[in-house]
Amino acid sequence: MTTQSRQLPTIKTWHIVVFGVVCTLLLGFLAIRLIDNAKFSPIVIDPTGLSDLEVSAIEKAIEPIGAVQFFAADLTAIHQAVSELSWAQSVEVRRDWHRGVTVSATPRIAVANFGSDQLLDADGVVFTPADVRMTNNPKLVYLHGHAEESKIIMQQTKRLNTWFAPLKMTVKDVILTPRKTWVVVFHNGMRVIVDHENAEQKLYNLSIHLSTSLKNELNKIQSADLRYKNGFVIAYKTA
Repeated sequence: MTTQSRQLPTIKTWHIVVFGVVCTLLLGFLAIRLIDNAKFSPIVIDPTGLSDLEVSAIEKAIEPIGAVQFFAADLTAIHQAVSELSWAQSVEVRRDWHRGVTVSATPRIAVANFGSDQLLDADGVVFTPADVRMTNNPKLVYLHGHAEESKIIMQQTKRLNTWFAPLKMTVKDVILTPRKTWVVVFHNGMRVIVDHENAEQKLYNLSIHLSTSLKNELNKIQSADLRYKNGFVIAYKTA
């Protein structure tokens, strides 16, 4: 008695390739239909760490974008729109399965006034706050100059506070004029002016003189002009 064996049909490689292509196209088609049919929803703003005015500023920034679809939303465009707010130090845009497309921001922390209507953060970045009432803060130092020179002005202010700290003198105003002349006013009322040539060395030397040879005259000095190659000129307060 003989047994006949049945031969199973052979699955060729091209069959698998065709099947894979068909599945891919089908999944792609379904994904496109899913995206096209997804509902439009407003972008959600995470208010954590933000004031009401900062939230309102973000709402205004993303208003032209309008409602978005969860998968089709252009996260880069949303990020760029919010990042144009100078007070936003960092911005995050992401898809949240529960809330939808969300945007959050971290505001800059001001360490100085810059000009009459802007502020400066610790990195020397000039920004306009969402709340204009935050400008001209009397508790912060006032810095003046071109925005492109903000970091230089900030560094100079830090040096001055370090050099004059032993004299219990802190900076109130710093101005860098278009001609690169520095004008410094301390909280004790003393005014110092110095040109750009060896400005740091001249200011440092003044702090040394005020703590040594001019120590007893400190409270009588109104201003100091350091725009000289050899020495400086002191003006005293009038009686």
